[in-house]
Amino acid sequence: MADLVSLAEAKDFLRVDGTDDDGTLTVLIAAANEGVTELADAWDGEGDVPERLRLAALMLVADWFENREAVNVGTSVVPMPHGVRWLTQPYRSLAT
Repeated sequence: MADLVSLAEAKDFLRVDGTDDDGTLTVLIAAANEGVTELADAWDGEGDVPERLRLAALMLVADWFENREAVNVGTSVVPMPHGVRWLTQPYRSLAT
């Protein structure tokens, strides 16, 4: 199964230039690709990657890149109404 997003795509999405963050981004991309693929267990991985799954992976990479600690103190957390779960819903099996 191909990766949902590449390093170049993530850097473009994040507007990151240079190579200083490539190592960190590579780890985040691998985790996002794995996580979204796991959530979208009804998708067989064949053919073109659905744009919703690509966006879900990019959103995870962006969130993890901007928020590198396990806890944010003094901030209000509001989940995006059409976030990763919404994007992956059509590709999830009913058993999930």
